[in-house]
Amino acid sequence: MSVAAPSRRAFLCGCAASLSLALVRPAWAEGEDAPPALGFRQLADGVWLHTSWGKTPQGWVPSNGLALIGPEEVLLIDAAWTPAQTVALLAQVAQAAPNRPINLLVTHAHDDRLSGLAAVHARGGWSMARDETVKEAEGAGTIQRSWSGESTTITGGGRPVELFYPGPAHTRDNTVAFLADSAVLFGGCMIRGVEQGNLGNTDDSDICRWPQSVEAVIGRYGKAAKIVVPGHGEVGDAELLAHTRTLARAEAAKSCHPAG
Repeated sequence: MSVAAPSRRAFLCGCAASLSLALVRPAWAEGEDAPPALGFRQLADGVWLHTSWGKTPQGWVPSNGLALIGPEEVLLIDAAWTPAQTVALLAQVAQAAPNRPINLLVTHAHDDRLSGLAAVHARGGWSMARDETVKEAEGAGTIQRSWSGESTTITGGGRPVELFYPGPAHTRDNTVAFLADSAVLFGGCMIRGVEQGNLGNTDDSDICRWPQSVEAVIGRYGKAAKIVVPGHGEVGDAELLAHTRTLARAEAAKSCHPAG
């Protein structure tokens, strides 16, 4: 499925500059505990990693998303963790890719994926997610477009983006995105960084089906993906899929028991 441009576009202005490992610090009230700087670095041609931060009892936790920069428009795969950080991210993208609309694909209905929804809409971009995510997000805002079924392909950032729903894991609605032309898989929060020894926040998780869902991702992209981006943690390769499967199997073995 190809997604057409919205009828109303807001073109972003910015100074032309060479792209670099840019860091932007959002505006925070004086005296407030500020997060680390927003990260923005290139992973592949036209594919940039953005990293924002959320405050937890354990301290600041990084959250990853992608910016796909094409000649005519930009597609964000997930917003920054907070509205303020999303505003900073949009400004950074506008500097890197001036005069292009910025749209948003949401991979599941948690704040670290969609809290910047209003900021994207305010600049004229459209938003999109799988139908289940659209429904789950209703309390946080309105996602304007939806897709359904197991998979679909959209055009974003000047390239095809395959979207895949592998089944419940981190959340019941989590999806992944694959960029075949650069062999980049955005695994989102169902995929764990290699440095992480557990499944993280499992409040909305389906522990018992997480192993099968990761297996579905491995079966579809395990050989094709050269760069794998987890929702939190360090970027790696397909080993992150096997690592997550190990973690998910271990947790399921403790938490899930066959009927009877």
